[in-house]
Amino acid sequence: MVDNETTLTIKEVDARLSELISDMTETGKRELLERLEKWTQSKFEDARKHPRKQTSIYAVCSGHECYLRDYITDISAGGLFIETDSALFLNQELVLTFFLPDAGTPIKIKGKVVRSDAKGFGIKFDELLPNI
Repeated sequence: MVDNETTLTIKEVDARLSELISDMTETGKRELLERLEKWTQSKFEDARKHPRKQTSIYAVCSGHECYLRDYITDISAGGLFIETDSALFLNQELVLTFFLPDAGTPIKIKGKVVRSDAKGFGIKFDELLPNI
């Protein structure tokens, strides 16, 4: 264990993490990955200003050199998560078009990619979406 009095540089932290992980069993690595993903998700959820609602809404996203059609899996007044295999980049700006349940007209709103994981992307709206 590293002495708590010592301040490590980020390179030293990365090296130590790599060393610890490389010495783990495959089972240990998979367990660590699962725990880190859950920890990261819970930290992100705690920071949310607007509560998310689980959903399954078909959406079309377009932007600079980007066009995709996939499903929104959760949504709030401030943003959404879209499940996709498409490649998007952090801070990439998009225009999203989708229908809310019980809405007669489509929603068209601008946003940008603020989070990425293996399942898809978190998108923050440029302005709040009312009635969510």
